[in-house]
Amino acid sequence: MGFLGGVRVQNRRRLLKGANALLYFGPLLAGLGGFGWGMVPAFAAIFMLWLVIIRPQDFPRTRADWMRPEALLMIASRALVQLLLVLLCFGIGRGLGGVVGALPPFPIMLPLSISFLSIPLARMIWDPWQVHEMDQLLDKALADVESSKAAPGGDRAYAAAVLAPLSGLADTVSEAELENHLSALRALVDEPVSFDVLLEKVTSGDASVSVRRALMVLGSNGAALNRMGVAHAPARVMRALGLDAPLIGRMAERLVDALRQDPAILQSYPEITYLDGLRGQLPDAAAALSQLQTAILEQAPRD
Repeated sequence: MGFLGGVRVQNRRRLLKGANALLYFGPLLAGLGGFGWGMVPAFAAIFMLWLVIIRPQDFPRTRADWMRPEALLMIASRALVQLLLVLLCFGIGRGLGGVVGALPPFPIMLPLSISFLSIPLARMIWDPWQVHEMDQLLDKALADVESSKAAPGGDRAYAAAVLAPLSGLADTVSEAELENHLSALRALVDEPVSFDVLLEKVTSGDASVSVRRALMVLGSNGAALNRMGVAHAPARVMRALGLDAPLIGRMAERLVDALRQDPAILQSYPEITYLDGLRGQLPDAAAALSQLQTAILEQAPRD
């Protein structure tokens, strides 16, 4: 369904709640107005009609289906629930009417019209068949993810499916938010597998800016480097990033901070000679790379 599709559906759900309020306000107003219980069947019919129009997929589609015993039982139970809702609203209205006193007289059709008005309003807001199709597409997508996990090589296919939303993030997404996304994904996919999938995508040149930045963040997170135990992970990330001076410079800065916090991760850091060559290729990142070299030399074991 996608993120934007989900937002639209949520907004329509909120508007639908407003239309639904009119449905319940009708019998409440009738009770406040002191109208007799003889109006209850009319409201129950409106409530049932609302249900048929807003949730058509819950009802039989053909005449033969309508005549099946289980369908008749379902319809009877739904009608009973709607009748109870009307009685509840009507009773609350009668009770409030006894407390606040009689309302100014108004036509008997006014509360009925208010409840009935909720049906076209709700239908304008809510397309039940479209939402049903969206739900089916989402269910299929989830099923595809699960089946990919079970297939041969499924761990990587599953990881690729789970990591796909990273591509939809804005280019300017903050590093803190990327950290949060990667942390949440860790509950679904092993970090070394996530690292390999992101590395492969970036190396192929088919990665969005947000995915490239996510790999940079993962490859310069000290705690992640400790957990993954992937040999030479930062250097592999730098090679995948190519000559992207801003990203490599930022990665070098993060690696300096990570090393100062946990010197034990030094063994996974790039060789000084590799960083020398990188400095010559990326003048704009030279200062950050020099700081990284200094930090590595400071933590290196002394003879």
